[in-house]
Order: sequence, then C-alpha cells, then structure tokens
Amino acid sequence: MLLLRARETAMDYFRPSLYRHGLTEQQWRVLRALNESRSMTAAQLAASCLILPPSMTRILRAMTAAKLIRSRKQGDQRQRHVSLSERGRKLLACIGPESERQYQLMRDRLPPEHLHSLYALLKEFVALGAPTANHRDSRRRSRPGAQP
Repeated sequence: MLLLRARETAMDYFRPSLYRHGLTEQQWRVLRALNESRSMTAAQLAASCLILPPSMTRILRAMTAAKLIRSRKQGDQRQRHVSLSERGRKLLACIGPESERQYQLMRDRLPPEHLHSLYALLKEFVALGAPTANHRDSRRRSRPGAQP
C-alpha cells in the first residue's frame, strides 16, 4: 500500500493541471511518450505507458477525436503509427511549465539528498522487474512447511 500511496501523492501534484486541460492521467502519459519518441505503434505505446492494449485503443480513439494525435499506416501497412498532432504539441508546451512548477514544489518540500535517494531506490526497484512465476514458486517452496 505504501507504493500506491506514494504514487497517488505524486499524482496529486499534477492532476489539477491535467484536469484543467481536459486530460486524463493516461492521456498525459501518451503525450509524454510520443513527445520522447515522435512516432510509435499502439502496442509500443501501451508498453511504454504501462496501459493495457484494449484500454490504449480507447484512449487513442479519444485523443484522435480531440485532435491531439494522428495515426498513419507505415511500412508494411499492417501497423498504424501514432504521433503528436500540432494541437498535441501545443498542449504539451502549455502543460510542460505547469508540470515543471509541480516538480519544483516537490524538490522544495523534500531535501535534495532525500529526493536523490528516493529516485535511486525507485530506479533500483524498477530494474528488479516483476517476479516470474518460477521465482514466486521458488520463494513459496523455500518457506518452512511449504508444499511444492
């Protein structure tokens, strides 16, 4: 629960700005990912943004309707590539400074060495990756009295 509370606390800094601009948190993740990569397939975006593919389809449909993104066929014509539209770029440019102010507020409230340690520990934790089924099974078997 602590990690979930930490995530919610962090997002509380950004939600008001996103909502003022009519964006969901997931749409913001998509805009940021496309800003970094220029063009991605829906599957690449889903993986990058940690959003399930069926949800990504719905999100992209809404963002296309809002003219925040555009999609086009590329290469073998089977996959559509998604990129930012001009409107999406302008929205990013508008929200970017607001977002940076929120990051600064967090930096002001937490001592630099604590923030540095937090980022380092989170990077280390993320690098561990999710446990595999075999890893979970081996942990279960290593407990006293556990059945294989």
